[in-house]
Amino acid sequence: MASWVRRKCIGRGSFGTVSVAVNKSDATVFAVKSVERTSCATTSPQLECLENEIRILRSLSSPYVVEYLGDDVSLEPHNTSYRNLHMEYLQGGPVADVAGRVDERIVRSFTFCLVSALKEVHSKGIVHCDVKGNNVLVGAGWGSAKLADFGSATRIGELSDDNKNAPMLPRGSPLWMAPEVIRCEYQGPESDVWSLGCTVIEMVTGKPAWEDCGFDTLTLIGFSSELPEFPIQLSELGRDFLEKCLVREPSQRWSCDQLLQHPFINSASPSKNYVLNSSPRCVLDCNDSEFEVDDDVETPSTSSNSIDDDLLRGRICKLAASKGAIVESDGGWIVVRGNDARAVAVEEGTSTEYADSLRMSEENGDRTGWEFWNSGGGEQRLEHVAWPTLGGLGRYGSKKWEFAVGQGVICVHTLWSLIFLYNYLKLLKYQAYYHSLILSISLPLIILFPFSICACDNMELAHDIRNPHSCMSTILSV
Repeated sequence: MASWVRRKCIGRGSFGTVSVAVNKSDATVFAVKSVERTSCATTSPQLECLENEIRILRSLSSPYVVEYLGDDVSLEPHNTSYRNLHMEYLQGGPVADVAGRVDERIVRSFTFCLVSALKEVHSKGIVHCDVKGNNVLVGAGWGSAKLADFGSATRIGELSDDNKNAPMLPRGSPLWMAPEVIRCEYQGPESDVWSLGCTVIEMVTGKPAWEDCGFDTLTLIGFSSELPEFPIQLSELGRDFLEKCLVREPSQRWSCDQLLQHPFINSASPSKNYVLNSSPRCVLDCNDSEFEVDDDVETPSTSSNSIDDDLLRGRICKLAASKGAIVESDGGWIVVRGNDARAVAVEEGTSTEYADSLRMSEENGDRTGWEFWNSGGGEQRLEHVAWPTLGGLGRYGSKKWEFAVGQGVICVHTLWSLIFLYNYLKLLKYQAYYHSLILSISLPLIILFPFSICACDNMELAHDIRNPHSCMSTILSV
């Protein structure tokens, strides 16, 4: 009896089916790749490919390769027997599903993951033989990806050692095959690098690097000097990266170790640029800034006793992820508004976002509130003050006439502009009509000027008293 339950099918190919499965004991979700045993002999190609994939995945351990979780044989309804490979489930699906719809930053990150996976695979003496968008799965973190489907993979040298007299049989998908594979000459790590270049083009354009024209395409790939067309939307660095992969002579192609040093991907690691496995909860979580520092701008040099950037970043992320403030608590709060006129000292270390921010209250018809003062030398204080209105000349005459002068300047400036316009139109001999128009605009402004002072007494914002220009809109609305 199986310890897991098979759920919906998420993939089907010539070598088996892939389904979502759930563990009965702890409800963990994983992917299971299965080949039916009852309908095929023990030496069937499908079963051999699955057994080959099980052996290879057991020997690999890389964050950029889909994780092997186990294997078994299950007897399911209708007495159907399956050979199963258990792997981690990546719900993002294959990269081919998002190809052509992602920007170059994500393409670079996917490419970094794919090159890192191939480096691990080649270091174990294994050739994947079928690198393409459908065999690269989008990882749990944004910009991460994992190499999957090792059914066509083989160990280096096995292809020629099995039958030295027989021609090599190519493995993989034709539109992603290297020229030497099409010619049945050789299939090794260099062939995976060619397929990598074709996959990068696929991720950028959303379609294979070569147009599928059947036998003519195979002839073009294997027996001509042509190269796939590079995407025009790809950057200069990206095109240079493709030039290192898509070289017809296998020995001239860059290895995965060399490609990891290429500027197109050497700084595109998801662990460096993106917050993985979680959605950002605040701005501090988004450390993948879209802004780049201009090379011409000098940045201050780091001293020998400076704090490590990783330590700072970790501290900030920890603070950002910690529990929010409890605003209902009475402790730790400072009174910044009150009905008495006593000065309140600001606690040391407290800052204000706006140095002139004001809190207002009404006391006996007069405007009062707390003002923030910064007198220099680090001294900060809040002081309760009475803000004047324009209703009484005896107490607040200076403030009133300060406003009046400002309004007068505005009106004089407006009147002068209208007179200038009138004289200009007069020169154009349109005075008959525009004379009445100018007077109809200027006379109301002059008549309403005395009333504007009284109207200002009803304004709600104290800073309008000190800024005559901002009062103009309120006066006109009155």
